[in-house]
Amino acid sequence: MEISAFPFPYLQDDECSHFLGLFQDMDSSPSDFGFEGFGNDNSKKRPRKEDEQEGGAVNGSSNKPAFGDILATLLLLDEEAKHQQEQWDFESNRERSLLEANHKEKVRAMDNYYNQLQGHYNSTAEETDVARPKRARRSAVAAVVSAVASGEETAVAAPVQATDIASGSGSGPSHRRLWVKERTTDWWDRVSSPDFPEEEFRREFRMSKSTFNLICDELDATVTKKNTMLRDAIPAPKRVGVCVWRLATGAPLRHVSERFGLGISTCHKLVIEVCRAIYDVLMPKYLRWPSDPEIQSTKEKFESVHKIPDVVGSIYTTHIPIIAPKVHVAAYFNKRHTERNQKTSYSITVQGVVNAEGIFTDVCIGNPGSLTDDQILEKSSLARQRAARGMLRHGWIVGNAGFPLTDWLLVPYARQNLTWTQHGFNENIGGIQKIAMEAFERLKGRWACLQKRTEVKLQDLPYVLGACCVLHNICEMRKEEMAPEIKFEVFDDVTVPENNIRSVAASNKRDQISHNLLHRGLAGTRTL
Repeated sequence: MEISAFPFPYLQDDECSHFLGLFQDMDSSPSDFGFEGFGNDNSKKRPRKEDEQEGGAVNGSSNKPAFGDILATLLLLDEEAKHQQEQWDFESNRERSLLEANHKEKVRAMDNYYNQLQGHYNSTAEETDVARPKRARRSAVAAVVSAVASGEETAVAAPVQATDIASGSGSGPSHRRLWVKERTTDWWDRVSSPDFPEEEFRREFRMSKSTFNLICDELDATVTKKNTMLRDAIPAPKRVGVCVWRLATGAPLRHVSERFGLGISTCHKLVIEVCRAIYDVLMPKYLRWPSDPEIQSTKEKFESVHKIPDVVGSIYTTHIPIIAPKVHVAAYFNKRHTERNQKTSYSITVQGVVNAEGIFTDVCIGNPGSLTDDQILEKSSLARQRAARGMLRHGWIVGNAGFPLTDWLLVPYARQNLTWTQHGFNENIGGIQKIAMEAFERLKGRWACLQKRTEVKLQDLPYVLGACCVLHNICEMRKEEMAPEIKFEVFDDVTVPENNIRSVAASNKRDQISHNLLHRGLAGTRTL
């Protein structure tokens, strides 16, 4: 609530002079100014002599002191308001000064604490670096002394006690690095050493050391982080190792944390970061559509083995089991897997094209598991971009009975009561289709994380699946062998589309190819 400094709030300070002049005029006016007859209508009536004398005495004695009191009261109120304003300004300035002083004191205290913390960390790091060689030397001396004089307990007790105190396991004071929980890294230190056996390394990471080092060199600039004043950054080889070991074994994050000496959340973060780096950096280099010379070479390889001309690739679709998502649950429900496994199943699909060596040249990742093979194909870039632009005009991609027959997609005969010609054609087509199926078997066998339900979020899962496909290509290009015990067999059901022939010209071309296979003696003979 505000209080005005002047008793008449609607008047300004410079208007007080009018009141003062008016009061002075009223004080200097004669006693018979006329107030005694104010409000009396009978102006002609002569006042009595006693009233006139009495009225004159009252007006003369009381008017002047009354106006003086009013003026004095106004001046006192004005002075009091000024005094209150000055006092309020003084109190405000004092409070502001106190607040500024307190703020400066707190800032000074925080700076001192930060400097002490930084100095303590630097001294701790120096002491740790100095203590490590000392502990090693003391341990070596203690081991030698104990070996020479094992029976003399008193001679051995002193070095052992000193070693325990230096290592922090005794009763003496020990120092820990700030913000980092001490975890053992013995396993990773042993695996990353140059003298670690090649076979054991291949069993752990599904690749040789040379291939692993190649991946680390390719991703070094992307995944390397800078050291901070509180801790050192995780080296790039260790980051890649966390991701590759997690993908290869499919082990829970708790086991990854124990192996590499890192936190569980840190391991999960590293897996996603490295998978994104593989997706962004390595996929354009190792998973791409072949060039014209490469396409011609692929055609020759397919024709030399399977006798079908102009084949540029083999296509296949597999399902990756996932946990039931929180949104669009029905879209990811896999009815065929649920009926076969007698358990509610949800999945996400990976549809890929491979060349004659089983290397992926195109992948479509992330479609819900409720879609069929032909529906996934219609949503893929293979049909919407490459086929629509005429890039597949002079070549065939071979698929199974779950795909429709088109101008660029060659599939086997799916009707009953096939002729010998059609049987022979299906046998040759099956050999080409087997290349794609075996490629997906090696993909799931090499990366065990694809064999069971994954807890990765749906928005991150395409990066993980894409990274697995890229790593598969790198291993296939470098001729990395797989151990027989990690082979995996795919069990994806095939649903024949309702309209499985969508091109009359393609149907005639298929009949011509099957006729040439039989009459030139190039068709299979197991079904004849």
